[in-house]
Amino acid sequence: MLVVAVLGPVEVRLGNARVAVPGGKTTEVLIRLALEAGRPVRADRLIEDLWAGAPVSRNSLQAKVSKLRRALGDPSLVSGDGFRYTLHVEPAAVDALEALRLAEIPAGEGLALFRGDVLLPDAGDGAWLEPWRARLTDARLRLAEAHYAEHGSIAELETLVAAHPLREALWELLITALYRDGRQGEALAACRRARATLAGELGVDPGPSLRDLERRILVQDAALAPPAGNLPALSESIVGRASDISEISLLLDESRLVTLVGPAGVGKTRLALARTGGWLVRLESAGSLWPAIGAAFGIAEATGAMVLDRLRGLRTLLILDNCEHLADRLVPVVERILGAAPGVTILATSQVPLHIPGEMTYAVKPLPPVFAAELFRDRASRHRPIAAGEDVAAVVRRLDGLPLAIELAAARAKALPPPEIARRLDDRFTVLTDPNSRLPARQRTLRAAIGWSYDLLSPDDRRGLQALSVFASGAPLEAADAVMVALGVPADAALDVLDRLVDRSLTSASMSGGAVRYRLLESVRAFAREQLAVPADSYGAAASRAAFYDAASAAHAAFYGAAASRASAGLRGPAQAEHLAFVRAESAEIDAAPDAPVGDRVDALLFAAWFEASGGDLDRAFADVAAARALAPLPRTLLFRAFLHSQQGRPAEALAALDEFRPVARGWERGAACLLVAWSRIALGDTAGARAACDEALSLLDDAWALSHAEALLGGLAQAEHRFADAVAHLTRAAGAAHRLGFAAAEALHLANLGRAQQQDGAPVAALDTLDRAAATAERVGEMRGVAFARTRRARVLRALGRLDECRADLRVARARYATAGGGDGDLLSALLLAALDDDRPALERVLADARAAGDAETELLTLDELGRLTGDPALSAAADALLPAAAHLVTPADRLSRR
Repeated sequence: MLVVAVLGPVEVRLGNARVAVPGGKTTEVLIRLALEAGRPVRADRLIEDLWAGAPVSRNSLQAKVSKLRRALGDPSLVSGDGFRYTLHVEPAAVDALEALRLAEIPAGEGLALFRGDVLLPDAGDGAWLEPWRARLTDARLRLAEAHYAEHGSIAELETLVAAHPLREALWELLITALYRDGRQGEALAACRRARATLAGELGVDPGPSLRDLERRILVQDAALAPPAGNLPALSESIVGRASDISEISLLLDESRLVTLVGPAGVGKTRLALARTGGWLVRLESAGSLWPAIGAAFGIAEATGAMVLDRLRGLRTLLILDNCEHLADRLVPVVERILGAAPGVTILATSQVPLHIPGEMTYAVKPLPPVFAAELFRDRASRHRPIAAGEDVAAVVRRLDGLPLAIELAAARAKALPPPEIARRLDDRFTVLTDPNSRLPARQRTLRAAIGWSYDLLSPDDRRGLQALSVFASGAPLEAADAVMVALGVPADAALDVLDRLVDRSLTSASMSGGAVRYRLLESVRAFAREQLAVPADSYGAAASRAAFYDAASAAHAAFYGAAASRASAGLRGPAQAEHLAFVRAESAEIDAAPDAPVGDRVDALLFAAWFEASGGDLDRAFADVAAARALAPLPRTLLFRAFLHSQQGRPAEALAALDEFRPVARGWERGAACLLVAWSRIALGDTAGARAACDEALSLLDDAWALSHAEALLGGLAQAEHRFADAVAHLTRAAGAAHRLGFAAAEALHLANLGRAQQQDGAPVAALDTLDRAAATAERVGEMRGVAFARTRRARVLRALGRLDECRADLRVARARYATAGGGDGDLLSALLLAALDDDRPALERVLADARAAGDAETELLTLDELGRLTGDPALSAAADALLPAAAHLVTPADRLSRR
């Protein structure tokens, strides 16, 4: 996620990494685009705003945009066509826009977004900044008013009033604070000062609100007294909860009963206490309810009648904290209070809703990563200084943004650096304790906090939670049912168990595309897995420690082994998109099912290898195929190995595997092998062999997936024979068929090849558009190698057109994607193009050695051309010419840019 901070010196973060942006006009372009956050800005407007009418061409602006793209490392973050540009960033991720939003609420926490006295200090001094700075100045003052209304001291308010003497709201805050401090005379004197200032500076009298405040002080209005109650002052700041606090306030305006629900340790109590005035009733260890509520008001041994008598006539907030273990008993008590005391509003905290008519619930979520990191730094800095360069991302990522866990981890920072804390989180319940804390026991250890919730569950609900703990990335409904039944939960009770676990905030249910997935926070999952090994429970079973764990693991393995076999069989049919969606969602579970039957496990490994090879990590894909062969050396594992070599761009190795496989291949698998033979023969320049393999494949195959690939191979054959118009026609049909059938990964591949054919056919503009679509399609389905392949081919077109900045930006994306995916077809070409742009002779020599080792004649020839250009050595150029017969099917004269 891109985050841009402009209210102080510009700071840019991409994910967890800080990005250095060149100063001057490049930074000004960034700020101008960031303030529009996702909306396009016309090039003419950018030039007018940033260059203030100076004679500047669009090329100058394009150069600054190119610099910005290079700095960000991902050119897709800044899109544009030379006439308008867009920075793809969420408004909430731009501090200035977030400050303006929070000022509308207003939420005092937004004041922390401002860094330094000067607003937008790196944005230059153009006239376009004046309205922005005016809006932000007003926003800062409104946020200051909201903040100091809750937290301001008289001294701080005096300073603010001196700086902004015409701001009546600040005078009201100062005057109210003086009155509540018992200084009525000084409060009235401040009223006179305000009146004199407004008359002297503006020639006006105070507004109605300030005049009314003076009147209320004169009559000592009881409503001006400090809010009554027993709420403790918060000892620590609340981080990242401004929006929550505001939304809860809105709910309390609408309803007399609001319940904050969420898992243990998420910060419900702290949010409830972020109120001004009210009465806190702690129910964690309460026995009888009426006495517990009465004790908050100083009533000893209170009865219901005594409490209701005290509440009648009050206009106040009653906070009932930790209600989950008393939810059923609380219902009649809350209903009586709401009926007898119409001025009382109740704010409850619980892991489960109270289910009372009129109740409004607010789900308190874990902190997003940016605020989780801020909380860790804030709390850890109380033990030792935390340097800006210390990476805390790994810690907060493993703690799911759970504030209690983050604060307990931060307490370890006095003795351990963040990376070591993260490493030790495999044993999180040992690490996440704070024996020196004076907080209640449930807040000193993570185990105690989760254990409190677990102890409140019924036996079926405990087994349901344990069943969910065996899933690495969450459970679809059918899989959760299967494992719960294996643990003894009645089949007809499984759905009710899941409902109760969601109700109690122990699991979340995410809905997408008509399906549901149940997920546990990692800390809850770790606790439940521990409980899975308990030797006996209320079922009365005296089982061994391993029995329940083995039952859960076996059920999980059986479900995913069978599902992977079905997906592997259905991959080539009209339901391919459905099966791909399944493996994309369930790949972590398939990998975590080592106990499946051998046949199912082989299918799962081969399917996982196919999926990884299509867009993930090639090294991992080869490891999956090797593991499948070790389990059962079936001939079809050779077909998968050949496919992996095709993804590497290594036709000779693919043919070697296919030569071993084809004598025993039958039916569809033989047809698929012929497709791979055709690809290999085309890559090696054997067009006759490729045509024969295509003909055989077409005689064996009749499914839409294979036929679309056959059409694409006919396009590849036409390219090899330099029939580029025919190639464009074939590849257009192949890409269209893949699109209609929903085969997005195949569509991206065919589009990338179509873009290359269009370039060869003399249509570079069409090629750029096609390659953009190829990259976008691959990105949409997570096919990172496809993104890299398309970007490399697009860079090739851009270099030929002389658009070198854009070329470099695409190559950087490609190189990063190839690195993530473990290389692949086009990897060496992308390295060559980038080295050629930089005139980097050592890098070119490394590419040459790698191309020769891989048998990549095209890259070897083009690299020799570039080295010949750099060194002027005719022997290198001659060596390139000598390779031309072996690479003529791949290289045209137009590709040899250094020889033109």
